[in-house]
Amino acid sequence: LFRIAQEALRNVKKHSRATEVAIRLKFTQSRVKLTVSDNGRGFEPPDMLSDLVAEGKLGLIGMQERTRLLNGKLLVKSGLGRGTTVVVEVADIG
Repeated sequence: LFRIAQEALRNVKKHSRATEVAIRLKFTQSRVKLTVSDNGRGFEPPDMLSDLVAEGKLGLIGMQERTRLLNGKLLVKSGLGRGTTVVVEVADIG
């Protein structure tokens, strides 16, 4: 999860022009949920994140792959002028 958060923050710095970013980590009995949200310029996510490979945008693909290795779920919510939120939910293995 650390590397996913790190990449999300790298994307905020590199692309978003955000003035604020929030990182939340929520624990339940069986799940861990990481949320990284910014108030930046946002973007229109493609239907399939794999479409970003052709554009050389590999940050979200890396997050998706790390999430897959943890048997988790990745959700990217964004829109032009609305900021971006990345949510990763995985089973709590601790």
